[in-house]
Amino acid sequence: MQERLPGSRRVAVAVVCVVVAALALAGGIAAGRPASGPARATTPAPVTSPNALSGRCVALGAQRFYLKATGLGTYMLYGRDGRLLAARHKTLIRTKTVGPATEWKAAVNRGKLTFTRAAGPTVAKLTPASGCKPFPEAQVDATGHTFKGTNGAGAVFGFVDDHLHITANMRGGGLVISGEPFDRFGIAAALGQDAKVHGANGALDVTGNLLSNGNPVGTHDTHGWPTFKGWPTFNTQTHQQTYYVWLQRAWEAGERLVVAQTVDDQALCQVEPRKRGHSCDETASIVAQIHTLRQMQDYIDAQSGGSGRGWFRLVYSPAQARRVIAQGKLAVLIGIESSDLFGCSELRGNPQCTRSDIVRGIRDYKRLGVRGMFVAHWFNNALSGAALEEGDKGIFINLLNRFQTGSYFNTAACPGQDRGVPVVSLPTSVLVALSKFFPATKKIAAQGMPTYPSGLRCNPRGLTALGRFAIEQMIKAHMLIEVDHLSQKARDTVLSIAAKAHYPLISSHNGTGGEWSPAELLELYRLGGFAAVTPTEAPELATKILAMAKYRDRSRNFGVGIGTDTGGLSSLPGPRADAAQHPLRYPFKSYDGKVTFTREVTGTRTFDLNTDGVAQYGLMADLLADMQQQPGGRQALALLFRSAEAYLETWQRAFAHR
Repeated sequence: MQERLPGSRRVAVAVVCVVVAALALAGGIAAGRPASGPARATTPAPVTSPNALSGRCVALGAQRFYLKATGLGTYMLYGRDGRLLAARHKTLIRTKTVGPATEWKAAVNRGKLTFTRAAGPTVAKLTPASGCKPFPEAQVDATGHTFKGTNGAGAVFGFVDDHLHITANMRGGGLVISGEPFDRFGIAAALGQDAKVHGANGALDVTGNLLSNGNPVGTHDTHGWPTFKGWPTFNTQTHQQTYYVWLQRAWEAGERLVVAQTVDDQALCQVEPRKRGHSCDETASIVAQIHTLRQMQDYIDAQSGGSGRGWFRLVYSPAQARRVIAQGKLAVLIGIESSDLFGCSELRGNPQCTRSDIVRGIRDYKRLGVRGMFVAHWFNNALSGAALEEGDKGIFINLLNRFQTGSYFNTAACPGQDRGVPVVSLPTSVLVALSKFFPATKKIAAQGMPTYPSGLRCNPRGLTALGRFAIEQMIKAHMLIEVDHLSQKARDTVLSIAAKAHYPLISSHNGTGGEWSPAELLELYRLGGFAAVTPTEAPELATKILAMAKYRDRSRNFGVGIGTDTGGLSSLPGPRADAAQHPLRYPFKSYDGKVTFTREVTGTRTFDLNTDGVAQYGLMADLLADMQQQPGGRQALALLFRSAEAYLETWQRAFAHR
């Protein structure tokens, strides 16, 4: 819906200038309530930078416009009628359609602030105003001031999620996971496009349907923003759950360190029937995801008043992370969870990379800011065997392993009791039926799958000579080495290499991609490593955290992190079975007692842990509050809130290794 702005003039000029009076620079433009956070009483500061206008209000005649930042120094001008100021064909118009025509660049020049576009009319003078309608946004629904600083010994306080896939929507060709962690044109663009991604009734979500119920045929309600009638849900496999405001709520609850695991699997991308145009090359995908994380930092800075002012900070060393956390902000480390790290896939037993590729890959990723890596993910590669997984997901991964490497997984008896998973096959007729939804698999579907012995099985493939070289090079580069998803044979070899080098390792979502034995966990902690548990309902989560204490090395600081795997084609915790009888009561306080939380509201949807479970990442705050009420919950939270410090100490050991 569009209309020409009354009184606008057509002019043949190359720049659209919206001039704000110089008094705005001297006295500040009246501020509206920040749309993505709690209201806090502040006096508008003088505007001396084009980056510091987010949430402010200006007038153009009788019209009021709320300045919604789209990036550092760029804005949309949002009217009280829900329409945006735009320039098209050198004419000012009002429109509800977001896009480049609605984005304005701010600049300060000789005491005047101007907004410009590439082509269009000169607009009458804008003046400071009040009474604007804020641009639609999710709410943090938290009041108070989250903690900052360190304790007397200089240790940081707070918890780590060391396995979070913020950019997972870019995985698999870009049309597997619907929704973005942010969009410069706002929440409707980020979380309101599911019908375009998964089809009008969700029928095009073939991977999500397959992983959820074993059948690619299925539908779901695609209504995201603003009603969220269809998603997110705690058990979704293929919808964005880490929108930046939801992440902000977790930060307000005490999250102080996140490992943003960039992720992709070339075979998944290649068999997906629909793609957004993204490359299926894993390295290209990971580089693009790193770029998106940097854009996200800038976007959050823009909402917070300028470069460096946001609560989301990418970090590249333990010392930098400590400084960020001491300021009360969220330190974000970049990791990689990739099936073909450095392009090291394997085809019919032949490695597709060399030692030079590994050396170059580590160097290039480190320059890009990566500080942690998985050696293997879903499939066997030239470096290692991968851990087997069970159920429908395990079958799907086995098919993709055949597609990628030319072979299905081999299996063998496991090295220890109660380890491994049952491995099953599908009849050829079922494979052929599935290939109608994944046409790239038709050839291998007609050939059938091998049959496997009953009982618990493991992947007998261990670490290769190239894999050993990669581990040695990662140690030299002081890289954090992730050892989940390795076959048990490969994991034990990596533990042995690390022991000889006195080098710490990371298990960022312990138990995912293969259970760890007590002996392996004891060795992990003896080496100064770190482990995080996966989330579950509050009573069980407290038990899982406390159970890790029996493996600790008492000569070192100990904390247990959480590795949510959000965005990793996995589910989050659902509602407690007894939530109706013993609900989490709202409002609740953060663990430190400084922030009060009410039910989180996004659009017209109100989320409640008691009925929704952890439907989206912001409800991690609610889950921790619920755990605090359970037997052992306070003790578990004490270990959890030491986890950021424990992770940083592990990183310091790797960083300082000689």
